[in-house]
Amino acid sequence: MSGTHQLSRTFSLTSEDSGGEGHRIIYEAAPGAHPVISGGKQITGWTKADASGRVYKAKIGDLDTRQLYVDGELQTRARSAKNPSGFSKTSTGYTFTDASISDYARPSDLEVVSSWGWKLQRCPVESISGKTMKMQQPCWDNAHLQEGQEIQNPTWLENARELLDTPGEWYVDKGRGEVYYMPEDGSDLSTSEVTVPVVQDLVDLNGTRDKPVTHVSFQGITFSYSTWLAPSSPEGLIEGQAGFRMVGRDNPDFDSTRLNWKKTPGAVNVSHGQHIGFTGNTFTHLGAVGLNLNTGSQNTDITGNVFRQIAATGIQVGGVEWGDAHPDDVRDITRNTTVSNNVVTDVADQYNGSLGILAGYTDSTVITHNKVYDLPYSGISVGWGWGLTDKGGNSAYPGNAGIPVSDTPTISRNNVVTDNEIGDIMQSQADGGGVYTLSANPGGRVSGNYIHGVPEHAYGAVYHDEASRHWLNTGNALCDVAFQWLLMNHAEENTATANYTSNPAFSVQNLSRNNDVNGNITVDSCAQMPASIVKNAGLQPAYQHLDPGPAVSDTKAPTAPGTPKAVTDFPTVADLSWAASKDETGVTGYSVYRDDKLVSASGTTSVRVPGLTPGTSYRFRVTARDAAGNESKQSKALTVTMPIGEDLALRNPVTASSDSEDNTPAKAVDGDLSTRWAQGIGMPDPSWIQVDLGARYDVTGAITTFEKSSGYKYRIQVSPDEVHWTTLVDRTGTATKAMTDYARGAAPVTGRFVRLTVTGSGGNGGSIFDLQVYGTPSAPAADRTPPTAPGQPSAKALLPGLLELSWPASTDDTGVTSYVVRQDGKRIAVTDATTLRVGNLTPATEYSFNVEARDSVLNTSEPSSAAVVTTPADHDLAQNKPVTASSFSEDNTPEKAVDGDLSTRWAQGLGLPDPSWIQVDLGKDTKVSGVVTTFEKAGGYTYRLEYSDDATTWSTFDDHTADNTTSSANHSFAETPVTTRYLRLTVTGSSGNGGSIYGLQAYGEL
Repeated sequence: MSGTHQLSRTFSLTSEDSGGEGHRIIYEAAPGAHPVISGGKQITGWTKADASGRVYKAKIGDLDTRQLYVDGELQTRARSAKNPSGFSKTSTGYTFTDASISDYARPSDLEVVSSWGWKLQRCPVESISGKTMKMQQPCWDNAHLQEGQEIQNPTWLENARELLDTPGEWYVDKGRGEVYYMPEDGSDLSTSEVTVPVVQDLVDLNGTRDKPVTHVSFQGITFSYSTWLAPSSPEGLIEGQAGFRMVGRDNPDFDSTRLNWKKTPGAVNVSHGQHIGFTGNTFTHLGAVGLNLNTGSQNTDITGNVFRQIAATGIQVGGVEWGDAHPDDVRDITRNTTVSNNVVTDVADQYNGSLGILAGYTDSTVITHNKVYDLPYSGISVGWGWGLTDKGGNSAYPGNAGIPVSDTPTISRNNVVTDNEIGDIMQSQADGGGVYTLSANPGGRVSGNYIHGVPEHAYGAVYHDEASRHWLNTGNALCDVAFQWLLMNHAEENTATANYTSNPAFSVQNLSRNNDVNGNITVDSCAQMPASIVKNAGLQPAYQHLDPGPAVSDTKAPTAPGTPKAVTDFPTVADLSWAASKDETGVTGYSVYRDDKLVSASGTTSVRVPGLTPGTSYRFRVTARDAAGNESKQSKALTVTMPIGEDLALRNPVTASSDSEDNTPAKAVDGDLSTRWAQGIGMPDPSWIQVDLGARYDVTGAITTFEKSSGYKYRIQVSPDEVHWTTLVDRTGTATKAMTDYARGAAPVTGRFVRLTVTGSGGNGGSIFDLQVYGTPSAPAADRTPPTAPGQPSAKALLPGLLELSWPASTDDTGVTSYVVRQDGKRIAVTDATTLRVGNLTPATEYSFNVEARDSVLNTSEPSSAAVVTTPADHDLAQNKPVTASSFSEDNTPEKAVDGDLSTRWAQGLGLPDPSWIQVDLGKDTKVSGVVTTFEKAGGYTYRLEYSDDATTWSTFDDHTADNTTSSANHSFAETPVTTRYLRLTVTGSSGNGGSIYGLQAYGEL
């Protein structure tokens, strides 16, 4: 029946209240009725509280509350202005400068509210003495356990009579047993209904492993006015994450609390329930979580409900304790939960670190077709544990953060987030997303969601955080995203493909490995998103009455686009174009279908479709949409047969200017878009990668997939011999705007070697997931005659570790174009000159060198006779001499640059800017002819080398300030030896790495 059914205590069900044997127990509204199960109490007897007549009070005795509602609207607990000034933290609380706070009548009622990152923390005040505020324990200690995420200065103060200064605010004076309220203008408390919640759990289904509650449903009921007073206790509300609280005294550190975080209870709670249903209900005016499924909840259906104006998370599925991750009994698993076609809005409105929908450790939770919007933090969160409870733990945390390392995976698997509309999230907190995940979830999927209204302090519309694994992200539409559409942070083995975004930026960072982000499509705005995704996301037609949204007057679709045309410059890419559609209000975008599957979208009448198979036929059709999301009929079909061709670079030999860690050059041509080449860490632009195609080709173009979604400038060149290069495509003028860039030359260039030079990287460094090269085999060369063998090389020692080779030129019927130089049988260089400097040699060591000549088609001569040479002994004039420097860091002292050990180094002071210098005293006037400087990095330094008789007046020995170094070892020579006692090397530029030198060696006469 209709009406409000007032509870004085929890309505509890046990296994004895179950259905079964083909029967179901249903608590439902009668036809046309709107029953309300309420834990609220009406407050009456209001009288004026002071002479101003603006504030009223009523007796409530020992009743305590954190919420007060007037005519169904939540009112504001009395609070200060945001970010009050004058506060400084102490070991026990704060000092402050506002003298009025010292006069608060009941400081023990006061609460500090502090927002930081993903948390909104609440800590009660113990006392105020003078201008010192002491906070209650254990709240204050727990608020400082997580290093870097400690409670900060107040974002506001809450719950003092002295703060009640704005209409709509209220305050409970626990000492007097009175509630004070300043009504909104025009409000009449004699006729208004003022309600405070007094019951925490409205309904509990309390099953056990052996005796679960089964086959019970709730339909068409409103659950309202629940309370939750734990944040008012001395523990306050100190979040770990998502509203789960750190509690207890004497916690030694943050990690010790991880397995003991307290879950926020629900107004309705299910424990060990099976085949429980919630359909067509409303959860509103609730002081904690709306609906909470605890351990052992199985086969639960949550469909077609409204969750609105709830203090904490709207829907909470599963637990986060060790026993939830690794249950001893399968009956403890939370599994087979359907969360479908619910409206979740304006939740977490008081405990802002809470969520729209949370699934902890669960198996086969399906979160689909929900409408989730207007939230302070993340929309939908799946998973728990930061990988610490996964099989093998998380090696990024020393000692696995004190959590036992499991040899079995958690029960989390097959959890999916599909076809939801998620919007206007992260309105007050940071470090979250529309969809947020943690830890391993085999079979996980995020697909078909429409996510919009994502502000900059959200870290991604989709955010795979710590140890997220095995998620497939596909077919999502993400727009009005301020920062980036995707973040993978320490995430592994996830895929993101065929998603649509208005912001192409994304990040894969911090120990993330084996992730594949490719084939995602960028459009300009929400109005260009595929209408099929947008209209399918969110509430299905049978449930749209729950939250109908603004009325739409335009229901007429555009006309069908013209039949598409195709250009196929690459065997894997089709460039489509078509005649525009017409619409009475304007066409905003187009969707492209390949063999009836959505594959792209565009705001213009053209699009590029990649990922096709050479020699395969495809059928393309196009639809148009307008601003209202009306989608036209499909265009007539175009059938395209792709040309034959293959990636000429795939798995061929490859070299690069440098590489970092395990991001080797071969990973750019391995055909795996989850691996990449990256230039050396800290190295400046430019960088290059070069592939040997193995034979001569007429190269027509290349497809490059960079690490970042934009910001690269580059050039592609082709060479027949690795020495003489011809530019195929020059993209150095404008930075890339997409992760994958397609470069086709105006005309083919013939050669065997292809080099891509990254001339600008926006500070990210050269980093390429995939380099594909296309072309056709060149006509066989008519010239098959190799050059004559070069003459025997001769060697001149320039320094103990540096020789200059020279050799007599070869002859050839068409001309010698290059020479290959080998050292002890190993190729070390290719040059078109007949001289070569060879460095990095060991003093007093015998080496053998020979040379081969090549012509333009790489016919190669016999090797020359070998030159056998022994390098001079080392007589480093600077070794172990007195040395000083502008600064140094840690144990990287100046002496280590002259100790003769190239594994130790001098480094300037940490964080200091360029320039820096190091100076050596040779002990006496010495003739110096050459200096070798070995820097820490293989490039990126500018420097000046000077000499002096008195360490006061300096002359230049070598000026290298105009260009960056391109190798670690750098040689400086005087035209004639200089007589000097002091040498000084000044690092004028270091590409942000700071001056850092393994060796400063001087040579000349002893």
